[in-house]
Amino acid sequence: MDRGDAWWVAALDYELGYLLEPAAAPRGWKPDPVRPLARFWRFASCRRLDAAGVEAWLEEHLEALARDGRCAGVGGIAAGIDPAAYRQAVERIQAYIAAGDCYQVNYTFPLHFQWFGHSLALYGALRHRQPVRYGGLVAAEEGGIISLSPELFLERRGDHVVTRPMKGTAPRSTDPEALRASEKNRAENLMIVDLLRNDLGRVAAGGSVRADALFEIEDYPTLWQMVSQVSAEVPGRGFGAILEALFPCGSITGAPKIRAMQIAGELEGEPRRLYTGALGWIAPGGDFRLNVAIRTLELAADGSGRLGVGSGIVADSQGEEEWNECLLKSAFLTQLDPGLQLIETLRREDGRYPRLAGHLARLEASAAWLGFVFDEGELRRVLAEAPEDGLWRVRLTLSKAGTVEVTAAAMAPEPAGQRLAVVSAVPIDSRNPLRRHKTTARAIYDGALGEIAGRPDLFDVVFLNERGEVAEGARSNVFVERGGLLLTPPLASGALPGVLRAELLAMGLAREATLTPADLAEGFFLGNALRGLIPVRLPTVGDGMLPPLGVSAG
Repeated sequence: MDRGDAWWVAALDYELGYLLEPAAAPRGWKPDPVRPLARFWRFASCRRLDAAGVEAWLEEHLEALARDGRCAGVGGIAAGIDPAAYRQAVERIQAYIAAGDCYQVNYTFPLHFQWFGHSLALYGALRHRQPVRYGGLVAAEEGGIISLSPELFLERRGDHVVTRPMKGTAPRSTDPEALRASEKNRAENLMIVDLLRNDLGRVAAGGSVRADALFEIEDYPTLWQMVSQVSAEVPGRGFGAILEALFPCGSITGAPKIRAMQIAGELEGEPRRLYTGALGWIAPGGDFRLNVAIRTLELAADGSGRLGVGSGIVADSQGEEEWNECLLKSAFLTQLDPGLQLIETLRREDGRYPRLAGHLARLEASAAWLGFVFDEGELRRVLAEAPEDGLWRVRLTLSKAGTVEVTAAAMAPEPAGQRLAVVSAVPIDSRNPLRRHKTTARAIYDGALGEIAGRPDLFDVVFLNERGEVAEGARSNVFVERGGLLLTPPLASGALPGVLRAELLAMGLAREATLTPADLAEGFFLGNALRGLIPVRLPTVGDGMLPPLGVSAG
């Protein structure tokens, strides 16, 4: 790897450090038998781009995505520990410090979430929100990595090696000079500088280790960071030897390093995995650059994801302050606008909303999942401004910031005669977590409705999922009557939790059941809160020419 003619991308889990330094492993630790501790991807060549070139490349590839794929974000964010348990862990660390075991422990926990959209779109959105020097994207079949790391672990050019440890954080709204002058943050930063000088000394030429810069302040959209720089000369040392001496980076372990890693491993409830490990590249000839994998998302193919956060705990740390620092470090993700809005379509009849409670309950649940601002009082106020006399279709949208927009259109009566529904040839992905929420990311549905717009007898387009199961209509839920009971596809098939659907389930008039196209052959119902239940059937030869459904709405 040091002298080959290939380029390599490396993703190194934090727990690799337990193999490199077995004394640092917590008692009873064993490697995961399935997940590798180090992953390498080999490339025959490398294309170098400056910042403008990367932006142009991103724009080109994002344009090629379907419209809904460009809406990307996360939902259902949940911390792997609650604040009370976090404070208890801080107190246990401080007990170790008081007993003389260590000076500092970097204590971490994961945030678990669901991600949606294309990983490239998510990377692009996060990159624009938090530009950093050491970020990256890995898109692999088994999942992806999005790193927005501001911290350099190691960079080698020839025999020269540089590390830039980052220790000390303050909100962007505060004075950066206050961070620079903070005795606590300067002491923590200097502690890590000394640790890294010691680690570098294990492989460096005698007398070559030096601190090039101390206590510099770097600015990012949500916070200030204190950074120092240490360098050394490492003639004759290869990638493996340097990694063995320094991995993982001392800025994310604590001091002394081995004991701090033992304590962190004892107290942390889950493996860190890539978080606080390293991500980077290795060039032909042996030069390399690795970041410290902080502000780094791991994306699984099943739509789940995780982001680690943490902070350095010392004797005078306050549990609540450290918890808030961890939340601050995750703000680049938790405050990301996914580029979509939530929708509710309501029936307004002579000044009343018959199913308002159901609409607000669904909207509140979706807002909580996506991290949108939800103000029920404001929503009710805006909805009350819609026209009162007659029958109206009211469309409400809610943005990430809580902005509410309402439009109203007079509802025409349902046309007389039998209504029809057609089945799309384009499947939907039932695993997409956005299927559980009514949003503006619905290009495939709007495209299908546009294709039937010239046929008033066609009420809706029914979609199947990737397994061939009935999922839902473009604007309705599907119901099949069997023995006086309505059967409707479960959410696992890709059905939206419709307001009318929830009402019928709660009343015992419907139950969930997996349906196939064969179940629709003898007629079925399509229902939503706007129109109620509409009896429909599939078209037959006598129903005339049908539109060419199945064209992707991308």
